Amino acid sequence: MKTRILVTIGDINGIGPEIILKTLKKSSFIKQYDITVVSPISILSYYAKLFKIKLSMDNFNIIPVAAENVNINTGRITEESGYVSGLAIDTAIQLALSGEYDAIVTAPINKKSLNLGGYNFTGHTEMLTELGGAKDTCMVMLSDIFNIAFATTHPPLKDVGSLISKKLLLRKFEVCYNALKYDLGIKKPEMGVLGLNPHAGDNGFIGDEERKTITPAINDAMLKLEDMHISEPQSADGYFATKRYLKYDMTLAMYHDQGFIPFKMLAGHKGTNYTAGLSFIRTSPDHGTAFDIAGRNLASEVSLVEAIKWADRLSKNRKKLKRNTSGKAAAKPGK
Repeated sequence: MKTRILVTIGDINGIGPEIILKTLKKSSFIKQYDITVVSPISILSYYAKLFKIKLSMDNFNIIPVAAENVNINTGRITEESGYVSGLAIDTAIQLALSGEYDAIVTAPINKKSLNLGGYNFTGHTEMLTELGGAKDTCMVMLSDIFNIAFATTHPPLKDVGSLISKKLLLRKFEVCYNALKYDLGIKKPEMGVLGLNPHAGDNGFIGDEERKTITPAINDAMLKLEDMHISEPQSADGYFATKRYLKYDMTLAMYHDQGFIPFKMLAGHKGTNYTAGLSFIRTSPDHGTAFDIAGRNLASEVSLVEAIKWADRLSKNRKKLKRNTSGKAAAKPGK
């Protein structure tokens, strides 16, 4: 049976509609999945006409949301675009929770527009976690080169140190463990951990978070997650420069830029954002709304294509697990 995938429209003033249409145009690719786009029909019609894209409606479905007389202001932050993008995500979450669909692939949103539109979240991950009813989630970037998870998502850098606690890290380790075992199908996961401070604290000389918080969390996690190996905190510069990330199934970064800069440099546009810990699969492209090129027919659909491939792969892995294991093991993700 084909994987049932919902694709949300993203910010209608960004490149989301463009990359969706360019992906839908790939008839042989789209036919491999059961694709449904959550969007006002008028948005797809407008951009299809703008870019002269002809689509076969036999290859995908549409669930209309919001009013059809939506104002499009390409490259602009607006309350209306934020409302439409938020409503599309909310609708997709409810449909996924009902069991009607296997996965959600989200096109990029603008956080300011989202909040202006009445959805008070700092990003997709936070919105999916709350509306999806998940106890804990973790933002993960997937690629064929390496996978990286994040202890924190979008806080200001000045706040990161105070957020890194033993309790937080233990939750992230468990969510990542479940994702590695039950969604990626890795029997004995290996995780590399980056330190918070330069040189991973240099034995407490530069900072003591590694000694007092991160290492104790690693030790406790390995006692609880017996078939998972977690490295000691490592200096981020040396870790990537010497390609130590290749030794691990997943890397845990302490904050956004520590992980995203090397990931985007190494994975390019073939990276996929994945929210681990949800009861359904959610992926997205690894880029933003790109307002500067919106409406100019310059956006690449490569990352969205990869996000759909990963949604299919992760969903099939999870279904296989449910068929082949006990109910207790199968219930791990999202619980």
